[in-house]
Amino acid sequence: MLTLTNFWLLILTVGSLESSVTSETIKNDEMKLFEERLPRRGGLFHTCFSNEYAEEGSSSCMPRSKCVSQGGNVKGFCNFYEVCCETKVDCNSITKEKRVVIKSASLQKTPNFCSYRMQPFNTQVCQVLIEFKTLELQPPILEAMQSSLECEDHVVIGDFMLCGENSGQHLYVPFDGSKDDTELIIKFALPNKWSQSQWHLIVTQLECPKTSEDKKRSPSYMPFINSNNLDNLRTMFTIPYNSNNKNTLGDIDLLAPLGCNQYFTQSEGQIKSFNYKPDGSGYYLSKMNYVICIKPVKAAKMIRYQVEKFSLSKQNTEEPGFDNNCHSYKQVDGDDRREDYLMIPQSSLTTNGTIIMATHYCGQSLVKGSSVIASPPYVLYFSSDGHSDAEESGFLINYSFKII
Repeated sequence: MLTLTNFWLLILTVGSLESSVTSETIKNDEMKLFEERLPRRGGLFHTCFSNEYAEEGSSSCMPRSKCVSQGGNVKGFCNFYEVCCETKVDCNSITKEKRVVIKSASLQKTPNFCSYRMQPFNTQVCQVLIEFKTLELQPPILEAMQSSLECEDHVVIGDFMLCGENSGQHLYVPFDGSKDDTELIIKFALPNKWSQSQWHLIVTQLECPKTSEDKKRSPSYMPFINSNNLDNLRTMFTIPYNSNNKNTLGDIDLLAPLGCNQYFTQSEGQIKSFNYKPDGSGYYLSKMNYVICIKPVKAAKMIRYQVEKFSLSKQNTEEPGFDNNCHSYKQVDGDDRREDYLMIPQSSLTTNGTIIMATHYCGQSLVKGSSVIASPPYVLYFSSDGHSDAEESGFLINYSFKII
């Protein structure tokens, strides 16, 4: 029997359920509208470094107001309160943003000298990563009679001067954000205004982990130079801190080990010299010294380098291109010695069924298909002298880890 009291309880219950359903419907509708106004594929929020709508992961997560005030473009949401912001900087500008895009305009609008000045995003910044999505400048000019290679249109980044074709390459540059006067300048010089010049760089300031003393890692690099510094070889892949606090870890996944100018983090990939061209028409630049590092794979104890192309100059064309023929341990008078080499520590070469134990490789000692096996640390060191000739077309090497 339905009493008056039960009748009112029934009405209140039905009303409560109806209100709950209506409230849930409104929330779902709001969320649907919120999602629909996002330029996205897939989920509601983006990880900005991998945002499909930004230019190849070129955006940073920040408040919308900050993004708009610094002239950035909103590329979707990274959480309920912040957006993925893509910030482009113009020629001869100064920026303190963590992640920016440097893209060429038409040559008519680009001055002969164009610089981009990067100042610290905060005091924890210790490295800058420059990714060359596109970097195509006038090829270097080889003067065979003078044994010289000249970059006319070029870019200077730290200790590197580059010209020619370098799309897909990258560089790590030490950067001490704790100093007020720290600045990285990316300088383009375009005296010839080569018609095919174009660049699209993504520049990211990387933050080192905080330590208990709140000190940064030293910005030293090129550990093989002046060479008895074997400690760097043993410790360059160790982590100089111990913390479980995520707020102190900085950009640990992106940071390169100390001393590395290039850092490859995939378990397999391809390494090539700067201004490398598959048809052999490119030349690597003179007076280059840099370290290439590869992130270890936990289960692997060796790495395999499979050679596609390799052509460097060497001192004596009658001698094989290994060690002393590539790099002299004796004092040499004058500057006539050829000392271009690729150094692969703790390595062995297998070619035509023969195993050769070597450290320095030059000339055409690494033929197509030859295999070099090396134990950790997984580093290569490239050095070129002040001389250039037509043999110096560089190298293309595939790497993969060997699990034993």
